[in-house]
Amino acid sequence: MDFSAKRILVVGASGVLGGEITRMLSRAGAQVLGTASSQESAAHIPSDAALRLVADLGSAESIKVLTDYLVANEQIDGIVVAAGRVGFGMAADTTAQQVAALTQVNFGGPAQLITELLPALRGREDAFIAAITGVVAEKSFPGMSAYCASKSAFSAWLGSLAFELRRDKIKVIDARPGHTETGLATRPLFGAAPQMPQGMTAEHVAGVVVAAIAAGTTVVASTDF
Repeated sequence: MDFSAKRILVVGASGVLGGEITRMLSRAGAQVLGTASSQESAAHIPSDAALRLVADLGSAESIKVLTDYLVANEQIDGIVVAAGRVGFGMAADTTAQQVAALTQVNFGGPAQLITELLPALRGREDAFIAAITGVVAEKSFPGMSAYCASKSAFSAWLGSLAFELRRDKIKVIDARPGHTETGLATRPLFGAAPQMPQGMTAEHVAGVVVAAIAAGTTVVASTDF
C-alpha cells in the first residue's frame, strides 16, 4: 500500500507505541489523525500528526462524540488502535468492577469506535483496520487474567470482523507483539507489575506493524516480531 495522501486515525497516538506509529506513517506520506485519552495527554501526540483529537476508550459518550465528528467531517482511509491499559492480579483477587473497566478500555471501547467508523471506511480504496492485541491473544499468563481475557476477546472480535468485511474489501489486521518497552506496565489500571524481562523497543514493534499494514497482512503473530 502507498500511504501517500491516506488519512489514518491512530488511536493512542499520545502513547509511546502509538507515537512511533504516527511518526512512521507520517514519514511514509500519510496524514495522521491522532487521539489521546484527554486534553492533557493530547500534548504528547507527535507534531507529525495532522490533527490532534480526544477519545477516552473508557467512555462510550467520548467515543461517540469523536466518531460523529469524524464521520461528518473527515476522510478516513484506515484505523490503527494502539491504545489500551493493563491490570495485574490473580483471578481470585480481581473484582468484577476491575474486569469490566479493563474490558471496556481494551475491547468494548475499541469495538465501538471501529463499528461507528465503518461508514467512513466503506468505499475507500485500500481501507484497513489494524489493532495491537498482543501476545496475550495467543497465550495466557498468570496474574494477568483480566488483561489476557480483554485482549483475547478483542482479537476474537477482530477475527469475526475480518470475515464480515471481506465484501467491503476492508482489511483487518491483528498484531500480537510480545512485551514492549512502552511504560504501560508502570501505569496499570489496577495491581502491580511483576518483574519483567527486557522487552522489544517501540520503534521495532511499530516498524513491524506499519510494514504489515503496507503488505496487507491479516495476522501478525508474536513470532513475527
